[in-house]
Amino acid sequence: ADVGQTEPWDYFQLGLLLDMSYKGFFIQTNSRRSSAAIGGGEFGYQITVQENWQLDVILKAYMDGYSPNDIIKDQEKDIPQLVGLNDREPAGGIALRYSRFFNDAIFYIDLATAHAVENGQGGDATGIIIDSFYSYLLPYRNWDIYFGAGLTYYDQALVDYYIGVDADEVSSSRPLYNADSGFRAQLEIYAQYPLSQSWSFNTGITQSFYSNDIKQSPLVDKNKLTQFMVGVLYVF
Repeated sequence: ADVGQTEPWDYFQLGLLLDMSYKGFFIQTNSRRSSAAIGGGEFGYQITVQENWQLDVILKAYMDGYSPNDIIKDQEKDIPQLVGLNDREPAGGIALRYSRFFNDAIFYIDLATAHAVENGQGGDATGIIIDSFYSYLLPYRNWDIYFGAGLTYYDQALVDYYIGVDADEVSSSRPLYNADSGFRAQLEIYAQYPLSQSWSFNTGITQSFYSNDIKQSPLVDKNKLTQFMVGVLYVF
């Protein structure tokens, strides 16, 4: 709630994207997604690879953490909902991923167990995440345009860890709140255009819709999020 981009550097991000494989093990980034273009690698192992489908074990960060104190320092106004709130740590997980390949499209679904570690102030969380995504490639002249749609389920323990309010966090601006499990639906368009042999231009827009009960938390003021990005990639 009430958090915005206030400084010029809030609009910029550098990312190092690695794609490597060795005897079934791999490090990769999702080249079809706008959100992966600025980071978000996956480490995994190929269990089996068939002509039209693949089964992998994946290790990755599924949810970002946040520090309320750091957020408040970066804002131009006070945010009473965050004052005195404990830090929320990132949640990393291990997943079994099934991928299905089509002529110009791919569908994958992850069944993951994610864990947010002890934050030193009490509390951690372990829960199930089911993450699915479909991406369709439409080549147009020198453009690669990807149309995507995704649906993600988050276990109650994880949702409550990030946007719930524990008894020791209650204040006049922050009542006690126990969150339920939640869903996120996403629609996305992502495009890449080669500028030279090493440089490429990329841009994308992602519209996220969270389940209605998400914004019932005193820490949240909306359940829809639009993200737009432009950038360049250097390949070496």
